[in-house]
Amino acid sequence: MHATRSAAAALLIFSAATLSGASELSRAVFGERNAVATSEPTAGQPGEHAGYQAPADHHHEPMTRVGLDPWRIDLTAWVWLLGVDGDLGVGSRRASVSASFGDILSDSDSLFAYSGRMELGYSRWGVFVDGIHAEVGADDVRPLGVEFLAVDIKYQMTILDFGVLYRLGEWAPPAAAASSPRSTTLDLYAGARYTDLDVELDFREIPLIRREVSWFDPIVGARLDTPLADRLRLTANGDVGGFGIGSNFAWSATGVLGYDFPFLGTHGSVYLGYRAIGHDYSTGSGERRFKWDIIQHGPLVGLSLWF
Repeated sequence: MHATRSAAAALLIFSAATLSGASELSRAVFGERNAVATSEPTAGQPGEHAGYQAPADHHHEPMTRVGLDPWRIDLTAWVWLLGVDGDLGVGSRRASVSASFGDILSDSDSLFAYSGRMELGYSRWGVFVDGIHAEVGADDVRPLGVEFLAVDIKYQMTILDFGVLYRLGEWAPPAAAASSPRSTTLDLYAGARYTDLDVELDFREIPLIRREVSWFDPIVGARLDTPLADRLRLTANGDVGGFGIGSNFAWSATGVLGYDFPFLGTHGSVYLGYRAIGHDYSTGSGERRFKWDIIQHGPLVGLSLWF
């Protein structure tokens, strides 16, 4: 488990380092992709964007639509301001948690959940890896069925998603976004979600209870990315999984608005949106039983480079 946390931390550090040198990486590995062409994009043909350069103005540096190179790479770093709702239990002891980001901010050792994503694609196909790490705390939580006790809850969480993408379709952007460097795309994906938890329950009147668990969930999902204006776009994705293999049920949903801008010869985006991840997981029996029926949710901000 500690190795997994180290791997997730390495993923986040690698994402940040790669963001700082992404323009050099894009030129060295993929060559120059910002060629100017004249044709319009053909529906359903990934990697065949029309290449053109938006007319320059006196206020904004023009952006160039991604050219004919079928390769694509996207590197993103996220900060997640999460809150927690749901039930958890160890053995015969259970607690119901409802903690906003403000509650967690005052009770946790860390301020945010950190996330990094790397995605590499060629034509219709792609692969991705997405890691999240957080240390979360919530104090004075009331155990279920007990009115006179309170429990302090702390947990370290690592989530690692990985899988394969398939580009179902790609279309020209709407007229309001005719100069956008992005096309409208719809992707399907399938993979797995690895979850590692180290949970502490402090009931004060009894010794500290600690439990470490980890499991894999299969996941399937879809993602839509569409320009709304020349530099503004909407990205939404959701997935479901578990199916009794790991969790009884697992899901996630993310929606963000992105603002695109030119950056060191390639493309950058800043994001603002909302993410939610839910698990209904249980294992063991008797005093070895562990239950994690939790939804983690909250605003997130991100920065990406893509080429």
